Order: sequence, then structure tokens, then C-alpha cells
Amino acid sequence: MRLFRLVFFILLSFAALWAQADGNKGQILGTVSDPNGSVVPNAKVTIKNTGTGFTRELTTDADGKYRALLLDPGNYDVSSQSAGFSTATLQGIVLSVGGAASGDITLQVQSTTTTVEVGESLIQIALPQPTTNLNSIAITNLPILGRRFQDFATLTPTVQVDPQRGQLSFAGQRGVNSNVMLDGTDYNQPFFGGIRGGERSIFAFTIPQTAIQEFQTVTTGYSAEYGRSTGGILNAITKSGTNEIRGEAFYQIRHKEIGANNPILNLAPNETLQQFGGGAGGPVIRDKWFWFGAIEQQYVRVPRRVFFANLAGVQPTAATQDSLAFFGTQEEPFVQTNNATSLMARTDYQFPAGHRLTLRYQHSRNDAENAVSVGGALSPLSSNALSMEGIERNRIHGGTAQYTHLLSPNIINDVRFSTTYELRPRESNSSLPAVTVGTGGLVGRFGATSFLPTTQDDTRIQIVNGLSVNAGANTFKLGFDYNYLTTSQQFGFNQFGAFNVNGTNVATLLDILSPGGTVANRFGSVDANQYSRQVGNLLAQFNVHQIAFYAQDSWRANSHLTLDFGVRWEGQINPSPDTSNRALADRVAAATFPVGQGKLDPFSIPNALNQWMPRFGFAWTPFSGANSRRTVIRGHTGLFYAATPLLIFAGQTNNFRNPPGNVSLLITPNVQTGETLYDIFRAVGYDLNQGALSNLPVIPLDVVQRAAAYRAGTTGTVDPLTGASLDIIAPDFQNPRSYQAGLGAESEVFSNFVAGIQFNYVNTVHLQRNRDWNLPIPTARAGDQRPIFNRNARPIPTLGTFTVRESSARSMYRGMTLQAQYRVRRFQFGGNYTLSESFSDSDLERDAGGVDYENPFNLRPDYNYSRLDTRHLFNAYGVVTLPWGFEVSMLNQSRSAYPLNATVGTDANGDLQNTDRPYSAPGVPFQRNAFRNRAVTRTDLRILKNFPINDRMRLQFSAEMFNLFNNENVVFNSQTGTGTATFYGLGVDATGAQAPVDTRFRQLRLANGNYNPATTVQQGNPLQAQFGLRLFF
Repeated sequence: MRLFRLVFFILLSFAALWAQADGNKGQILGTVSDPNGSVVPNAKVTIKNTGTGFTRELTTDADGKYRALLLDPGNYDVSSQSAGFSTATLQGIVLSVGGAASGDITLQVQSTTTTVEVGESLIQIALPQPTTNLNSIAITNLPILGRRFQDFATLTPTVQVDPQRGQLSFAGQRGVNSNVMLDGTDYNQPFFGGIRGGERSIFAFTIPQTAIQEFQTVTTGYSAEYGRSTGGILNAITKSGTNEIRGEAFYQIRHKEIGANNPILNLAPNETLQQFGGGAGGPVIRDKWFWFGAIEQQYVRVPRRVFFANLAGVQPTAATQDSLAFFGTQEEPFVQTNNATSLMARTDYQFPAGHRLTLRYQHSRNDAENAVSVGGALSPLSSNALSMEGIERNRIHGGTAQYTHLLSPNIINDVRFSTTYELRPRESNSSLPAVTVGTGGLVGRFGATSFLPTTQDDTRIQIVNGLSVNAGANTFKLGFDYNYLTTSQQFGFNQFGAFNVNGTNVATLLDILSPGGTVANRFGSVDANQYSRQVGNLLAQFNVHQIAFYAQDSWRANSHLTLDFGVRWEGQINPSPDTSNRALADRVAAATFPVGQGKLDPFSIPNALNQWMPRFGFAWTPFSGANSRRTVIRGHTGLFYAATPLLIFAGQTNNFRNPPGNVSLLITPNVQTGETLYDIFRAVGYDLNQGALSNLPVIPLDVVQRAAAYRAGTTGTVDPLTGASLDIIAPDFQNPRSYQAGLGAESEVFSNFVAGIQFNYVNTVHLQRNRDWNLPIPTARAGDQRPIFNRNARPIPTLGTFTVRESSARSMYRGMTLQAQYRVRRFQFGGNYTLSESFSDSDLERDAGGVDYENPFNLRPDYNYSRLDTRHLFNAYGVVTLPWGFEVSMLNQSRSAYPLNATVGTDANGDLQNTDRPYSAPGVPFQRNAFRNRAVTRTDLRILKNFPINDRMRLQFSAEMFNLFNNENVVFNSQTGTGTATFYGLGVDATGAQAPVDTRFRQLRLANGNYNPATTVQQGNPLQAQFGLRLFF
């Protein structure tokens, strides 16, 4: 009923509004003048798409100006005629997605027609925001490792891949807070955030590359038409058929025998990848009805091996021989697969009056065995036993319908409907308890992955409708954009139980796993062990409504100055939690917590209804005469909100339900009494020494509940949720918001060569972070002044950790970009260099349960360089056509080192987190991200040789080299947070004395000169070769 009322209100109040009019289109604008430079009013202007025959006619206004809106990207001829003048035509105008192409026409007083060849303009003189377009030539010819179109976006300024989740980051923003659009509609994964496909999109394409015509990135300062991003947007469009049947088919292979060895272990990558497919399009009825379709597939086999690097060279003792022998049995080779299929079909119909209808359907599927992933790059070696792996599957179905209706040449209505469904089942190789040995899995992991098996699905239904009005010097845009998001999942951590044995001393960790030795019983250490067990039914289902309204005026104040004024409002109606377990909800609501805002509200999740975003931009061409179109100065400022991934809300929707959904009981040693996990379970009649490590039993749930009650000190009837760890949204939660400002200039230095400079500033607040609220005020230890938490004194002692989803984090980015482009018939080049710095006090990418603070009661030392702080970022690419049918393309991507965060390597303050940092002096923690990792660079090359078959067909052979110069690109294993190379030690010990630095901290090489496999990984791949054949027709 609430959905019905909301949609009715939208349709009633904004039935004629316009939304994202240029989302997948562009515009051509210009002035018609006579030979003396005087404007020609009421001149007839005809615009024709040379590929599809689409034609639009309009007349110039009193100032001789015209503007044609909502044109499909492509090649156009623009002609004009007026009484007393001959017809003048501009040929070859190239209109890019989101672009505003200039088409100034000078009429001649003579009887013959005038034709001028224009070509592609590299300067968008009417747009205030910095944009970069990658055209079909670059997409078709540049080397690309996996045929994922979004990978090309990293060639554009400030765009990086966030190392934690593998999503695109614009201007230092979190990847999950960016916006990816396909054909003007949302192409984001609503549950996990980032592009459709989530983390699987890193490894497999979801749209055929053959189907992508071009794309545009807007780094910052995008207009009020767009939303749901604190940084920039990626706007890709698919191909349409034309009046000629054109297509291509391809096959390419990257064979395991062709490539260099991994520099760390001197192992050949041994990956074999095969990709094949193609696409074609043409007319059903010439100049009226068109079709296009594409399909691509890939088959990948990657031999990998389980290898516990931190056990290399460890000699067995009586206390460790059993566990060491067990890990030896787990070191084995295995094969990881990554098979994918993607297809797209599209049809376009042009009505005689200039209206246009577009229908598109796409589908993708991905099946990957032994490929469990939460984002990030893969290594040939894994410190997870094969039992931790599973099968990753992904299915996507999506469709779009768009109808553009001309009410008049200057009034255009555009309606767009899109729906996308994604299913992600994930299977487990094991049903045994998960065991993590060492902080961050220092030694390794075995058993079932904590969150497997699971199934998640979501649906996005999007409706946009609107009106665009060209009224003389003003172009008004009004609109709304409504999204209905629904998701369901069967998900829960610790389904078979999970043991975490934290610490950095390998011998001690091995001793804890086996009966006997210094630690007499398994899990019999009081310092660093914990056990968790799922008690919920894993189910969750909820809906979210997103709606946006905006108004914008693009005012051409004069022939040199364009001013954009806009305002956008976005609202998000969040789900209502199920609080049928009223006793638990009341217990939490009644408690007062010394951290955070003091009170929590399990009964509601705040809606986001106060998201007003004023925006302003300008584009100024300071020169007159022949140079008036060769230089532009542009600027922008405004507010921008991002959407919150639905995963953040999932916990509270089902944690307070009866039965709960995803709730785990947490049992920890009692530091005050000295009771270990072994002692606690033994007290309720269960012996943790039973069973071999290779077949640890799943502890019965009633035993776990009795053990949790014993640990909490409760008597009588056992509360089944004693020790429960809960997820909950902070009562003041908001969506992320950024303030952006930018100033830049572009100039055509000489014909077809454009250089520019751009300054960007982005200040973001309300970023999401996790913080445990169920902690007491800590007590400073006398010697080192480190705060120590007594978990027995929790505000609610019968419950475990409270992962509170706050919006209290912030970030700041400032950067300068130098950019150049050159395009002629046989050569194009693009390059950019960005000098920037980025700060934050949390870098979590919608993390399900992790934290990155040192002390939840003092977040001030956490504000420092962000994980994505890249002082120097360089990208360049070139495509050249040579004689004798050769084409060569090359790209280079280089960046300076990311920050590295030093950690103690264990839980030093008793809050059950492993993010504690060393101290430089008593009471003085290291700043977060205070050290640096290592720089990386990569050059890729593609050589093409064409063999003509006839006038319409050619065969093309391709040879590609990825990481052409075989740069080692060895970095410390800290890209996603904690790694062995981050273990620094205490810095200052409990007495206040300086503690020794862990020898593994930022250790690059071993004594023998080889890279240390326990502390390093390779960023990307060693040199790899790929060969292929393509048929163009």
C-alpha cells in the first residue's frame, strides 16, 4: 500500500517531468550567421544521422541560435538554409554520449551550396563538468585483459579500482558510492554496491564488449540530472543497428604455456583463457527499424595451489607436530574455473514524426569452481585450504524500454523503463567448522568459509520520465527518477561454527590447535581465541524505495558564456525491521551505551528524506573570432548524495525477529577468571579435544547455547540468544554526502590536439563505518597507557558485539589533473596525469562486520591518508593505423604507492578486533595508514594485422602482450587491510618500554634475496601473451 501511494503521488504531481535527458544521448548546438557575421534568425536547420537516416528539423531563434536535444550518439550532417542564402552543410559531426557538439554555420550569398567537413570536436564548450569519452575505436582496438568494458574507465582521470571490492573509484571516493549507467539507466548492484555483478564483475563480463559503442566518465561536478554518487559517474551506451549490415566475430586465447613466471615464487601462471563471440546489426526497414545483437563467452582454467607461506621452514616440535602435519596434508594443487556467457539484443524504431523507440534485453551467467571471493586480486597460491573454497554462480537478466517523443522541435518528452534481476547462489566445498589460524589468517584457514553456503537475489525496477524544453537562450529540464529495490537472501555467518585463533607467533598458534604441549588443550589459550555459531534461519527479505526530482536551467547568457543552475532532491525510504522478538528489542532499546550517541533504536531504520542538492556550473570561452571555440574555462560546485548498499540494512531487518535471521553467538575466554574456550565448553560437558583437525565436529547448537550462558554467568533457564552478536543501524544514520568544487580549462593547442588542466575538491561526510557499541569505557594500562576493555563489563553483558552501522566517517580529496588528447584519421592518443591527496578516517567498503579503528572511543588518530591515496596517477594510450594493414595500440597505467597501515598483529586492548595499532610513546598510537606500500606500473601492447577479403569483409589477426616489460609490481600484502607485512608489534610494551619491531613488517626479501611469499604479492600479472582472430563484415 505504501508503494502504491508513493507511485500515485509521483505520477499525479510530476506526470510531465524530465529525467536524465542526456543520459544516453547528446545534443548539437550552434549559431547560423551570414558572411558578415550577423546572426540569421528563423533559418531552417536540418540534422541528419548518416548511419540511420534519422532527421530532425528546427529553426533558429531571434539570436540565430539552435539546439537539438536528445540525439543518439553517432555521425551527423547539419545543413541550414534561409531566404536569400544558399544551403550550407556541415558534414561528419561526431556526437558522443553526454556530449554537446558545436555546429556553427555560415551562410553564403550565392547560388551554389557550401559543404564543410567538420569531424570530431574534442572540446565540449557548453559543458561545465570535466568529462572524458572513450570512443568505439579505442574500445575495439586497445588491449584489454578480460573484455570488461568498465576496465577502460581506469584510463580516464582520477579513476581507480578500489582494492577491497574491486569497484570503480572516482576522485578518491569509495567504489560502492559511484554510479554506473548503461543506456541512461542504473547499472549498479543494489545489495553489494558497485557495478552489476558485484565482486564477480571483476572476473567476468556482464555485457558483451562487442555491444558497447562508447562511454563517458564524469569525474566530478555532474549536473542535477544525475545522482546517487559522491564522486563521478560512468555512462556507457550500447550499439544500435544502422542502414548497413555490419558485424564482427572473434576468438582469442591466452594459453598457459605463453607467459613469464610469477616473480615471488618463480611459478608459471598457467592460466588458460579462451574467449569468443561476436555481434552484428542492420536494418529491418531502412531508415526506420534496426536490430543489433551480440554474444560472448569465456572459458578459464587457473591452476592454483594451497601453500602456507608462514609455515615454510618451520620445524616440528612435540607441541606442534600434529598441527604442522595436518597443514602439510592441506597443501595441494587445485583448478579454479571462471566460465561466463553474456548476450544482448536491441531493436530501435524511428517514427516518421521523429519519435524513437528502443528496446534492449541482456543476460549474463557466470560459473566459477573453487573461486570464493570477496573482492581483490588473485594469487597463484592460496593460504586457504581447498575446503574453504566453493562454487560462485551469478545470473543477470535485464531489459530497458525507452521512448522519445517530439511534442515540437523544441519540446521533447522522454520516458524510460528498466528492470534488472540478479541471482547469486554460492556453494561451499565443506560443511565443517571454519578455523582461522593467526591474525588475518597468518598461518591459514580451513573448514567451510564462514558465510557459505548462501543465496542472494535482488531486483531493480526503474522508471524515469520527463520533459526537455528549449526556450531561446534557456534549456529547461525537469524530472524524476524512481527506483524500487527488492532483495532476499539466505545468508548467515558461522553456519557450522567458526574458531578464530589470533596472534602472530606461529609456534604458539600451532600449539593451540593440538592437545598436549605448552598449551595443554585445543583452544586452551586465554589470550586470543573466540568461537562463533549461527543460531538464525538465515532468511531476509526487504524493499527500498529511491526517488529523485530535479530542475535545471542551462542558460546561454551570450555566445561565450553558459551557466547551469540546478537543484536535485533525493529520497530513500528504508525497510522497517521485524521486531517480533520484542524482549530482545526492548532490552537493546533500554540500554545506554557509553560510545556513540548512547541509545539505539531496533524498531526503525531512518529514512533519507532531507537530501537537497543545489548545483552550479559554468563554461566560458574567453576569446572571440576564429579562436572562440578553441578554449574553454569551466567550473562547478554543489552537493551530491550516494546511495547506501542494501547489505548495510540486512542485519537489522532480521536480527530482532523471532526466529532471527543472521545472528551468531559469540563465546570468548574469560580473561578475568582465566577460563579458556576449552574450559568453558568442558564445563558444559563438551571436550574440544575430540576429533582430528581434518574432521572437527560441528558442535550441537544446544551445547553452544549452554556454553554461552555459562560464559555470561547466567543461571536457570538458558536464553537461546545469550552471547548473540547483533547488527543495527545508528539512530542518526544518513546516506553519504559530498561537497564538490572544480575549476579547469581546455584549449585546442593546434588542430585536433587538446590540452587541459582541472582542479577538483571533494569533501565527503556521513560515510558508513562499523563500530562496536557494546563495550565498556576502557581503563588505561599504567605502563603504556593503552586502553584495555573488560568485556565482562559490557553495557549488556549477556550479549556479544554490536556492529553498529554509523554514518560518522568522512573523507577529503583534492587533486590536479593534466590531460591531453589528439585524434586524427589514423592516430589517436589520450593521456592524463593526476597529482592528488586523499584523507579519511575509515575506508570500509560496505564491510559486513569488520572495523578499521584502533580505539572505538577515540577516532581522532584515524584521520589520515585514505587507503586510496595515490599521490601520482598516470594513464596514457595510443592507437595508430600503419601501412600494409597493421594497427598498433598501447597503453600504460602507473601509480605511486598506496598507504600501508601498521598493526600490532593481535587484539592488544581486548575489544576482539585485530586492528590495534602500535604506540610510538605511552598513550600515543600510530596514525592510521602512516606508512607506504610500493608503486606499480604496467604497459600493454596490441598488434593487429588486417587481411582484406573483399570490400565488405576483412580478417584480422591480433597479438597482445599484457605487462609488456614484465614489471614485477611486487607489493606488500596489505591491499585489503591486515596482512603479514603490516605486523609491526606493540611499539611500546605493557611496561612503557620500546618493543622490538616485528621482522616481517614491510619485509620485501628473505636473506637469500628472494621475495618473501609471506609478506608480498604481485599486483596484477606477469607478462602474458594473447592471440586472436576477428572477422569484420
